[in-house]
Amino acid sequence: MTVKVSVSELPSYYDSCLGLPMLVTGESGIGKTEITKQWTASRSLACVDVRASQLDPSDVKGVPYREGLASRWAIPDFLPQVDRDGEEGVLVLDEYLDGDEAVFSAFQQLILERRLGDYIFPDKWMIIALGNKKEHGGVNRGLSSAQQDRFVHLEASLDHDSLKSYFIKKGISPLITSFIHTHPDLAHKRPERGSGEWAWPTPRSYERIDSILKKDPDKSMRFNLFAGLIGEGAATSLDAHIKFASDVPDPLDCIKSPESTRVPENASAKYAITCSLARYSKPKNFANVIKYVDRLGAEFSTLLMMESKNITPELIETDAFADWAMEHSDVLLG
Repeated sequence: MTVKVSVSELPSYYDSCLGLPMLVTGESGIGKTEITKQWTASRSLACVDVRASQLDPSDVKGVPYREGLASRWAIPDFLPQVDRDGEEGVLVLDEYLDGDEAVFSAFQQLILERRLGDYIFPDKWMIIALGNKKEHGGVNRGLSSAQQDRFVHLEASLDHDSLKSYFIKKGISPLITSFIHTHPDLAHKRPERGSGEWAWPTPRSYERIDSILKKDPDKSMRFNLFAGLIGEGAATSLDAHIKFASDVPDPLDCIKSPESTRVPENASAKYAITCSLARYSKPKNFANVIKYVDRLGAEFSTLLMMESKNITPELIETDAFADWAMEHSDVLLG
């Protein structure tokens, strides 16, 4: 049985399995690596990130050297050392299933016995391996029964709501976030085998598109860059979406004049301005933000509350939030 969890749930599982070796599989580009690193940072844990697919067996086992009449193995520098890296931390073995079989064999003692030759893995360190199975587009040469039995296995999947919240919190363009909202099927779509397509939509691709939008390239070049990241079909849909959703007012105008600033008619544009205002929300301007978004409709007002408090938790202590909660108690209770 494969235990499936959303990628946003991984931190909770990491907390529960602290100390146990884990193998997290799932589609590429959905954020397994990013959320794992965010978790280590949130717990103030040291993090050593190693790409297993780029290692040779000798990189793992170390090279031999002579000590008197005996030969010993030099400890690989990437392995955690308490004096250098800290007493607690996580060794992340990324692209683990794409490694050579000999590399798996070299890692086996570390996974099974928490040691590698003369090296002893620190007591308060944890091993998290990340990889893509064949059905996720990975190489996946397979694991020995001994390694399979040692890992806690989880298969991560994309959570669209969590992805949108992550994009809003990170400051990804509202044009992209609103596109994911209206086109959830294009949040992650790996091409069919044999299609010849090398570019396809993933959360990682959309973060790169965000950097392109910030540079404001020529429209014809912009489309080609989109297609080079997410494929021509998804790029066509995104380009069309931007033409509609870009008709949004300035967030600062919405805050300054919430009752007179124009309200866009297009639903994508409404979503985009709501996502933008969620990032602009502060205790001092929250009342005006709510006043404007209330004009968009109940769906967008609720969205604003959900996302703005995730970004700025102190907003729930404001009178504006309390007044909104009383007026929309049916939404909160529902």
